[in-house]
Amino acid sequence: MKKLLFTVCCCSLATFVIAQSDSLNHYLKLGEDALSRGQVLPAYQAYKQAVSFDEKNLEAARGLAFSAKELRYAAIARESYKRVLELKPNDTSAINQLAQLNFATRQWAAAIEMAKRSIALGIGSKNEWVIAKSYYELGEFGSSVEYLEKAWRKDSSLADIPFTAARCYVEMSNYRKAAGCYEQALRLSPDNETWMYETAMTYSAIPDEAKAIPWFEKAIEKGYPRTKDVIENMAISYMGIKSYDKCLALVNEVLPSKPEDLELWYLSGEANFRSGKIDAAITCWDKMLSIDKNQARALYMIGIAYIKKGDPGKGENLCDKAIAMDPSLSRLKNQRSQFGL
Repeated sequence: MKKLLFTVCCCSLATFVIAQSDSLNHYLKLGEDALSRGQVLPAYQAYKQAVSFDEKNLEAARGLAFSAKELRYAAIARESYKRVLELKPNDTSAINQLAQLNFATRQWAAAIEMAKRSIALGIGSKNEWVIAKSYYELGEFGSSVEYLEKAWRKDSSLADIPFTAARCYVEMSNYRKAAGCYEQALRLSPDNETWMYETAMTYSAIPDEAKAIPWFEKAIEKGYPRTKDVIENMAISYMGIKSYDKCLALVNEVLPSKPEDLELWYLSGEANFRSGKIDAAITCWDKMLSIDKNQARALYMIGIAYIKKGDPGKGENLCDKAIAMDPSLSRLKNQRSQFGL
């Protein structure tokens, strides 16, 4: 009896295995035929069924990965190519595809790993760019620049390469190199107003306001939003090139909406002072004190203004009061030539 039961079980198992094999082959054939006709979705559905019958079947895994990629099911394609790589560890197509798919799905570390393997195998394209951009996204800016240089040597037509290099150099506070990279990117993409604005801000950070101003103006001309922050940044740059009237015009444009902005009032006071409007400067710095009575630098500058007006007694007294409030202002006593005194 036991022998009979064992025989029945074996026969049942064999029948099941044969059925599974027949089903697997059926769906593999369906997938292959669908792809030959350019019908990607039916192919995907067939290969998905094939994988459900045998997860370790290489043909099924490859078919599912390829059709998912063609349908832009990036996450599914990525996981399917990972299965292909498990089944065949040196599959060059899977390695190359995973470099791109990991990159597309923001799996930065995995993208770097696969792109480096692709380079070692001499397969694929733009691997250096994939590595560089992935390092940038991971905040590893030095490594990013290293691979950006390699990517640039292979393809100097891609504007994103010098742009990303510019961003890296900004993060590393190397503003001169950043500015050069921004300009290189803009030679390839001359109408990108966002890059123009970033170029302006980078030159301002050097500081090189004479080069910042034209980029601010070009960015706005090309359609960059003329927000209050943009206007304020431009005003600072105009102050830097001693274009005081333009600075004041911009500050006065913003102040009504930011009436208690201490930095704007200070900038307005300084621009008025530099352009010889001493009383207007005093009014601006007085406004700072009405907002915050502890603004020692405003009090000090009012003292300087009175000295400039020819009232040294009152001016020196105010400067001394300011220094008592903030001893760091004492350094300005030896720098009064910058105020024309």
